[in-house]
Amino acid sequence: MSNPLPTWVDSLRNFLTLRSQGPYDHEDDVDYDRHSYRRPQETDPDVVPLRADRAEFAGVTIVRAEPVDMEEATSVADEIKHRLPVLLNLQSASEHEATRIRDFLGGVTYGLNGHMRRVAEWVYICSPFDMPVERLVLRGTSIGSRENDDICGAS
Repeated sequence: MSNPLPTWVDSLRNFLTLRSQGPYDHEDDVDYDRHSYRRPQETDPDVVPLRADRAEFAGVTIVRAEPVDMEEATSVADEIKHRLPVLLNLQSASEHEATRIRDFLGGVTYGLNGHMRRVAEWVYICSPFDMPVERLVLRGTSIGSRENDDICGAS
């Protein structure tokens, strides 16, 4: 009686080896057609994309807020407390209210160790502690330099 174990082991070894058992045993005999190239599927575990497509981007949302009174400013403060960067436009508010809102949201940002920077007249950006905002200065330099111009917050 013949022993089936060596046949089974041989079959497994042949299955696991990298050698081809098809008609193209020799690479020299293969005529590659560049039009038959198949792009790897995204589900292929051996393919690592060099960059993600925009549809797959899971970045941070920047909240744009234009509060005109302190009641609306508390809603903006809630966004800052959720660690979202806020672009704060106070141009629509009266100068007195804009000053109060800026000071209030500056305190909220400071209390969370965040950053508040002036972007333009009555326009500010409030960002969480782990998302500093820097200004790129292009005048007077050939490459540009970065400045830290915090109004309040960690430096």
